[in-house]
Amino acid sequence: MKVKTLLIIALLFLQWNFVFSQCISIELSVTWKMGYDIFNKDSVISIPMLNITYRNNCDTNYYFFKVSPRKDGYSMVRCYALRNIFDHELQKIAKSYQYNYTNRAFNVLIGKGNSINKAWEIVEDTIEFFLKDPSKERISCALQDIYQYLCSERYNKSTKNNHKCFEPSIVTPENILSGSGLERFVFLKPNETHIDTYNLIGYKFVEGSFTFHIDQNVIKNYVLGLDAGRTIEIKLPAVVGEYQLYSGSFNTNKVTVCFGEK
Repeated sequence: MKVKTLLIIALLFLQWNFVFSQCISIELSVTWKMGYDIFNKDSVISIPMLNITYRNNCDTNYYFFKVSPRKDGYSMVRCYALRNIFDHELQKIAKSYQYNYTNRAFNVLIGKGNSINKAWEIVEDTIEFFLKDPSKERISCALQDIYQYLCSERYNKSTKNNHKCFEPSIVTPENILSGSGLERFVFLKPNETHIDTYNLIGYKFVEGSFTFHIDQNVIKNYVLGLDAGRTIEIKLPAVVGEYQLYSGSFNTNKVTVCFGEK
């Protein structure tokens, strides 16, 4: 029987005694909770959860766009290949990925690039492996398929829970403070924190080592949206209610989670 090891290694970009050098800090951590196996509802297992903690270290009220959206408690993974999977195939395809990436190392880039949905990007950690077997496409699509299956199971393939793309007419203070805007932006008063939690069961299922990073350029003074089918930059209001717009640098860290044999 395969011996599985679970190892969490927290690696900080900055010493914590400097954590308040920026107005905003965004911290990564991993916790565990008990839950059901993906394909065996009678089996209770320990599930890893990635926590993104937003913290306001200043005496000003700030708001800004979240570094990563959530869909049903899961992250979105960027898959560059075209996918056309029917609902009845999802379980079989998702299950086929089990343990495919044991002893492989990957970087998971949160908020990287200019994609509208801010999907996570997975990059091979070792260039030698990447040149021999460029698996970014495969592992990205594997995780996308697994989470698509989980979402379809949760909502019985009937409920849609996708955020609409931004349009210039809806990026107003009133809309940001209501509806889905409350889910897509962070609002922090001095010394307040906000925590978003992401289920990492898909990463546990495929196994391997994953180091999670947050892109330092992710907090901007605009969001990407659509106008007549074109991707455009939409400026965010300087003030929303009692909150000022924050953009620019922030303190952060990275965290590594390992699954499977070493």
